[in-house]
Amino acid sequence: MRWAYWNGAIWAVGNGLASTTLVVYLAYELNAPRIGLGIGLILAARHVVGLLRLGAPALIGRLAERKRFCLASYALAALLLLCLPSVTVATLFPSARAALAGLVSIWCCYHLLQYAGTIALWSWLADLVPLRIRGRFIGRRQRWMVGGEAASMLSAGLFVWGWKATHPDLPGWIAYAIPAVLGACLMIAALVPLSWVPRVAASEVGRAGEIFRPMLAPFGDRRFLRLLAFGCWFSLSNGLTQSAQFSLPKKLIAETWLGAGAVLFVMLALKTGMRMGQLGISPWMGRMADRWGNRPVMIGSLLLVAQGPLFYFFSTPEQPMWFAGAWLVWIAYAGMNVCLPNLMLKLSPRESNLPYIAAFFAITGLCYAANTIVGGMLYDRFHDQSFAWFGRFALDYYRSVFLLGWIARSMGLLLLLAVIEGKDE
Repeated sequence: MRWAYWNGAIWAVGNGLASTTLVVYLAYELNAPRIGLGIGLILAARHVVGLLRLGAPALIGRLAERKRFCLASYALAALLLLCLPSVTVATLFPSARAALAGLVSIWCCYHLLQYAGTIALWSWLADLVPLRIRGRFIGRRQRWMVGGEAASMLSAGLFVWGWKATHPDLPGWIAYAIPAVLGACLMIAALVPLSWVPRVAASEVGRAGEIFRPMLAPFGDRRFLRLLAFGCWFSLSNGLTQSAQFSLPKKLIAETWLGAGAVLFVMLALKTGMRMGQLGISPWMGRMADRWGNRPVMIGSLLLVAQGPLFYFFSTPEQPMWFAGAWLVWIAYAGMNVCLPNLMLKLSPRESNLPYIAAFFAITGLCYAANTIVGGMLYDRFHDQSFAWFGRFALDYYRSVFLLGWIARSMGLLLLLAVIEGKDE
């Protein structure tokens, strides 16, 4: 368990340096057309390949047992991430549109490999950690990961801001490429402590002759389907506002004394503050989940998380920093990050949990991806328009989409109330 903590911390430092936020603003340096769709694709890229992850259980145990499969997938993902800065080399691509397509492709393949390894890792850790302390284990590991990611994200933001201020004559993409490459190297280093975590016996899915029946098993489990329905709705409601969440701060911050160069730092600083808040409460969330159950903790967390879009709704050029309040209430995501995977594992049969893990991450990820791309397309089409609500109130695109996001996230509470947690085994 200690080696798993170290793996999570080192990997999180690398992931914070090569964060999705950094890649989004790297895409801005390409000056590609239809940037709303571009942002949507980057944010959705790790989930676009979600359905392919349904086949991971059939590969785990056939290509290699879980530990080797996990290590190999993470290693290949990190090596691929090293190629990410190549999209900024003008001679490799005929146009900015092609460069953006290359960036999205690399980002997709990187996350496909990473998530294939994550499926094997969750199954592996589920067999290593007893059910009675699993919530505390996930909470403590989450604390290590949150701390490492928070520190590295803030460092990356400061580096990019400082580099652009001191090297104005150099191409802007260099400021983003350096943290990304360093992050990939640290992800490779994170495999060392993970390699020292002991093996456990392979799951039955890896030995069975059948492939498709285990893959379909989760969709016949009514209790699991209720959790999956909530996960899908929660992902859909989150995806809708993603492009607007990145575009509105860029627009508002550029109009303040900080200037456009500070956008990445401000966004990563807010995310760092959120991560630090989660750092303090994640173990507490794990203890509450072990004592009272996962669903009560998730209900309280969702009530807070759903209010985030309202802070973006009230952000204006006159009061530009209202959106920072969203990152404060999103500290409550710690409860979801701990309890959602814990409940997923609890509702999965211990002897064959791989198909359930793969199905949950794949389907919910695909829902997030679909609505994130839709949100990007809506941004390109309507970002400069206003809409009449109830025939009386005129709201611009940003306020309209954030109001819809608040309503959608709040309605997820109804699906969560229908989830049946069940009893400990």
